[in-house]
Amino acid sequence: MRYPAIGFFCVIFLLGTVFTSSVSAESEAKKLYKGAEEKYSLGEVDEAISDLESALEMDSKFRKAEELLLKILIDVSTEYYAADDYERAFPYLTKAYNLAPGNAKIKYMYEIVSQELMAREAEKKATELEAQKEAEEERRKAEFEAQRKEEELLQKKKQEEEAKKRQLEAKRRKEEEKRTRAEFKAKMKSEREETEKALLARKEEVEKATNKYEETRRKLKRTIILGIIGILLSFLVIVFLIFIIFKQSDRRFEKRWKEEHAGQDEFRQRVEKILLGNQERTLALLEKLSGALRGETKKVIVERPGGGRQIITDINPHIRARADGVELIESTIDDPEVGQRLLKPFLEDRDSRVRANAGKALYKYNKERGMIVLTEMINSDDQWMRLSGAWALGEIGSKTAAEILLSLLQDSWMFVRKRAAKSLEKIVTQKREEIETELLERIESALKALKK
Repeated sequence: MRYPAIGFFCVIFLLGTVFTSSVSAESEAKKLYKGAEEKYSLGEVDEAISDLESALEMDSKFRKAEELLLKILIDVSTEYYAADDYERAFPYLTKAYNLAPGNAKIKYMYEIVSQELMAREAEKKATELEAQKEAEEERRKAEFEAQRKEEELLQKKKQEEEAKKRQLEAKRRKEEEKRTRAEFKAKMKSEREETEKALLARKEEVEKATNKYEETRRKLKRTIILGIIGILLSFLVIVFLIFIIFKQSDRRFEKRWKEEHAGQDEFRQRVEKILLGNQERTLALLEKLSGALRGETKKVIVERPGGGRQIITDINPHIRARADGVELIESTIDDPEVGQRLLKPFLEDRDSRVRANAGKALYKYNKERGMIVLTEMINSDDQWMRLSGAWALGEIGSKTAAEILLSLLQDSWMFVRKRAAKSLEKIVTQKREEIETELLERIESALKALKK
C-alpha cells in the first residue's frame, strides 16, 4: 500500500506544479500585456510587439494580447503601406497574416506588398545583374585597354628596334655609298687623266705630223723651185751655146747641131720627168703619213647650180684633228658624264663637221641634249651647219631624226635637200623594221616626190 500512495502524492505534486506554473505564466503574460499597452501608447511599437509576442508564447490563449498585437501590426502595416514603404511594411504584414490569415484586408495588403517586393527584388536583381554586366564589361574593357597598351608598348618597342635597325642600315648604306662614290671618283679621275694623256699624246702626234708635213712641203717647194731654176739656167746656157755654135758653125755642123739640140730636148724632158716623179712620190708620202695619223682625207663632190663640179675637202689639219678627237672620244669613252664633259668644247666649234660629229657623239651619252645640238644646227642660217646636221641625223636614225630630216626636204639649199634625202634613204634601208608604218609611208612618199 506504500507505493501506490507515493505515486498518488507525486501526481498531486506534479499537477500542483503545473497549475502553479500556469498561474505564474498567466500572471507574467498579463504583466507583459500591460507593459505593451504602455509602450504602444508611448510610441514604442517594436518593443510593444516584442512584449505581446512573448506574452502569447507564455499564454497562447491570451486573446487580448493577440488582438492588441494584431491591431498594432495592422496599424503599422497600414501606415507603411499608405506611404509605399513596402520593405518596412512587409515584416509587420507577415506577422499579421500569420496571426489572422483569414483577414481580407491583411491578405490583400500582404499579397500586394509581396508582389511589389518580388518585383522590386527582381528589378534589384536585374539592376545588380546589369551592374555586374557593366562591371564585367568595364573589367573587360580595362583588360582590353591594358592588353592594347601592352601591345602598343610592344609595337612601339618593335618599331624603335626596326627604326634603329633602319638607321644602322642607312648608316651602313651611306658609308658604303660614300666608299663607292669615292672609288668611282678615283676611277673617273684615273680614267679622265688617262683620257687626257691619250688626247694630249694624240694632239702631240698630230702636231708633229703637221709640222713634219709642213716641213716636207717647204722642202719640196724649195726643191721644185731650185730644180726649175736649175733647168731654166741650164736651158739658157744651152740656148746661149747653141746660139754661139749657130753663129760660128757652118753648114757642115748644122745636122750635128740639130742632133745635139734634139739630145738637149730629150735631156730636159728626162730631167723634168724625174722632178715630177719626185714631187708625186713626196705628195703620196705626205698623204700616206696624213692618212696614217688622221685617217684618209674625205672628199665630197657636189654639183654647182648651173653646171660644173666642186670638190669640198677637209684638208685643214687642225679641223681634221678636232674631228678625229671627237671620234676618239665617242669610240673609247663609255661613261656618260665623262663623255659629255669631254665633248663640251666641241659642241660650240665653228666648223660644221666638228660640231656635227660632237652632236652625234653626244647623242650616245645624252639623247635629249644631242638632239638639241643637232636641232640648233638644222635651224642655223649657215647652210654648211644644216648640211652637216642632216648627215649626223642620218647617222643617228631615230624617229625624231627622221621627222627633222623630212622637214629638211624643203630646205632652200639644194645640197641640204639632197643630203637629207640620202640620210632618209639610209634610215629606211638600215632601220626599216624599227620605223613605224605611218612614218615609213611618209618617208617613202616624200622621197618619191623628190625624185620626180
